[in-house]
Amino acid sequence: MKQTLFAGTQGNLAVIEAGHGEGLPVLFLHADSGRASQWAEMLEPIGRDRKVYALDSRGSGDSSPAADGDYSYAGRAQDIIDTAAAFKLERFIIVAHSGSGAAALDYAARYADRVAGVFLLDPATDPRALPYEVRAGMLEALAGPASLDVQQGFYATIAGNNVKVTSRVLEDCAAVDAAARLGFAVAFANWNPEPALDAWKGPVFLLVSSANDNPNALYALRPELPHAVVADTGHWIQLDQPEKVEREILRFIASVR
Repeated sequence: MKQTLFAGTQGNLAVIEAGHGEGLPVLFLHADSGRASQWAEMLEPIGRDRKVYALDSRGSGDSSPAADGDYSYAGRAQDIIDTAAAFKLERFIIVAHSGSGAAALDYAARYADRVAGVFLLDPATDPRALPYEVRAGMLEALAGPASLDVQQGFYATIAGNNVKVTSRVLEDCAAVDAAARLGFAVAFANWNPEPALDAWKGPVFLLVSSANDNPNALYALRPELPHAVVADTGHWIQLDQPEKVEREILRFIASVR
């Protein structure tokens, strides 16, 4: 396992690279205000027969903030474009956690010939269900000087009961540029998931925590989306129940042609 830093369109991007073999490569994307190492435990088992990559999104972890300040899902999809070019990924599977699922769907909708499948781990639910005042209040708080405290306070409520996982997640928040933290939230607050869901016709699977198994889930918008629900976990299922997530990812990979 090694980290590579390369020049992306809007700044340096950091990628953890592991695995070997001829299987379809897998690109892992982390949650908003997270970092690639949140996937570290998955890279070895998933990479037994294929190359695997975990990307630090722009402004996160060891990647540079976006030079143009663009943290939209289309902007983050550019990071995927840059990574695919840098590592010569002609066709690959995307495994995306939380808000990065929207960037994955954006990319997949535009580059369907390059994406073999999309696995969404506890993806963001439909933000349009939130009252405007709630979304506006969230953005106002994240635009202020206490934005890190605000983000960490929220994440502490969804990280679950594993103290080590919570500590890790909150520490990773601190490695995110303040402009990126706000930009990710702006993208989520204004997201309409339906166009990308309709545009992507390829293999997809959603593995969702019981907390997000609600009427605002993406599969409530599109009931044909295959999914499974995981109980007794926080939002970072790959850290709480790594063996479960590993099995589901491998099962999905085996189904992709």
